[in-house]
Amino acid sequence: MGYWGTVVVARPQGLLVDQAGMSGFGYRHQWLRELGDGWQMVETQGWNDPPDLLGPSEAVVASTGQPVFAAYVSDEHCAVMCAAVPGAVGPLTHLWDVSGPCGVYRHQPRGMPQPVGRRIDEVVAELSDWSARAGLRADASALRAVISHDRSVDWSSADDLLFDLVKGLGVARIGRTLPWAFPIWSRPFALITDGMGLATRARSRAVYRRAEEEDGGAPEPAQPWDTAAIALEEELWASLYRPGVDMPALVRRVAEVQAAYDAAGEDRAKRAAVDPDRLFESLFASLVDGTLQPEDPEDSGRRWADERATVR
Repeated sequence: MGYWGTVVVARPQGLLVDQAGMSGFGYRHQWLRELGDGWQMVETQGWNDPPDLLGPSEAVVASTGQPVFAAYVSDEHCAVMCAAVPGAVGPLTHLWDVSGPCGVYRHQPRGMPQPVGRRIDEVVAELSDWSARAGLRADASALRAVISHDRSVDWSSADDLLFDLVKGLGVARIGRTLPWAFPIWSRPFALITDGMGLATRARSRAVYRRAEEEDGGAPEPAQPWDTAAIALEEELWASLYRPGVDMPALVRRVAEVQAAYDAAGEDRAKRAAVDPDRLFESLFASLVDGTLQPEDPEDSGRRWADERATVR
């Protein structure tokens, strides 16, 4: 599967992952980078992408007082972008190409209008103005080359082109990804965060319940583990860049959610109640002292992500 997700460039107060308004783009803020002079970049995802770029861009502009650039990439095939400055949010623009709406992917939440066609000169002028308002110096020729890139002649993935576009905006560098406080894709956290983890199951169950209600049915109510798994997943992602995070406490919450899930199983009447403390000790005995195996950059995707950096 190719690249999916939203790239946000802003000048935050602190870390961009903690900036007010960022949750509108998603909550899985996986990669955070320094771009120089206070500018940062986040690569993020939500549960039910694509997000509405216009509203969150306006919100982050309001909270930072600085311009914001955001783009959502669909399976490395194409993207949409939004360039916002204080007092104005630019139109949703399709990349690649800009001349019309996408004929393959949905780039806005259902019920919201898709991007309309624009001229290359218009988009280059908008991005050049965005750069000037940001106190940067855009490379107009580089922006034009990226915006007008003919992928039928020289195919490049939409995410690679997007990073080239960010460079053309005039940022000082594309930094390496900043380290995590804990390996979120590794066990035991993966029991919640993995694509087949409990949070994904809980969110899928919520979708089915909602669909059944809309069809006039009477779905079974959510289980306690459903809401607990979703809340824990969001807390794990929110803690990813927090120094000194209490990892044993997070691990214990994973054990509690897993125990609640096990206790709600179809055969729950045939077995004794699951003890979260014993589950914690049995599943995560090596973590009682707060230690974790280090992140594997290959498995986590960090090694690939850092290949985009312009500084080593």
